[in-house]
Amino acid sequence: MRSLQDEIVQVQRDLTCPICGRSFELKDIRIRSFLPSGTTELSVGCDRNHFPVILLVPVTLRELVKAGPITGKEVRSISKKIEALENLQDLYKKN
Repeated sequence: MRSLQDEIVQVQRDLTCPICGRSFELKDIRIRSFLPSGTTELSVGCDRNHFPVILLVPVTLRELVKAGPITGKEVRSISKKIEALENLQDLYKKN
């Protein structure tokens, strides 16, 4: 299964501005929404102020679906870990 990041990279490779033909960079692609149907809506804008392109990219995000909702217990646990850190660099060292 491809990830959402893989899908976005593929869109960046395949899509060009319909007005000027310019290739898009990854920074030009924005996630607009995740739809209940498993589709992700992407917006792509040309740096030359041409009309944005709206894409519906079908992506199955099974890993997120399996995770389920975040519980209050999980939020409290993560909050305690964050409060115990001296700085954000410590968070990266531990992971």
